[in-house]
Amino acid sequence: MMGTVFCVGGAVVMALLKGPKLLNMELIFPTNSIFLQFAPQQDTWVIGCLFLFASTCCWSLWLILQGYVSACYPDHLSLTAWMCLIAAVQSAVLAFFIEPHFNAWKLTSPFQLFCCFYAGLASAVTFFAQAWCIARRGPLFSAMFNPLCTLIVTVFACIFMHEELYTGSLMGGLAVIIGLYMVLWGKAKDHQDIKEEETTQMKHESSTTSSCGDNNIVISCRIDLEQPLLSEK
Repeated sequence: MMGTVFCVGGAVVMALLKGPKLLNMELIFPTNSIFLQFAPQQDTWVIGCLFLFASTCCWSLWLILQGYVSACYPDHLSLTAWMCLIAAVQSAVLAFFIEPHFNAWKLTSPFQLFCCFYAGLASAVTFFAQAWCIARRGPLFSAMFNPLCTLIVTVFACIFMHEELYTGSLMGGLAVIIGLYMVLWGKAKDHQDIKEEETTQMKHESSTTSSCGDNNIVISCRIDLEQPLLSEK
């Protein structure tokens, strides 16, 4: 619980707390970056926050449901293929309603083709890794790595998008890393305790079964000795 609080608190600090500026990224990296051409120009952060909150809720429910699906369907590679296929169909239907013009579907540059290929490959690898991780340790273990994405995005945004880096981002990143290691340590202890309980329970059941088996042998021998050698029939 403390690790979760540290992770979430660190992500909130990175997003809200600024403080003094650490580095001037415009002096370190050139301003003619290709990523700046695709930077958003409209100030619609309220709508973006609402969509991100809805996406986070759906993502959390999806991780929980994936735990039940992995228990019933343990083939992670086939499960990943099905999830990618269904996600592609849903995305195509939604994109057709949002952009009905076919000109918006054309790939006009190699960079756009690379982005589509990278998105598909990264999604497939992510789905497979999450299915395997959830099947072994549960959905919480996989979900706790999401605050680490905030730290990675902050670093990459400073490099490619020339966003400013503040002390608040650094403090929040350290809190995220500390909280993540605390959660991993706690989950490892939980897993160890569960294995010890299962081992103890198996030993108890085996000892009970062996003792019951010995009693049955003694009882059956006594019954056989008390019976006459020849039956009345």
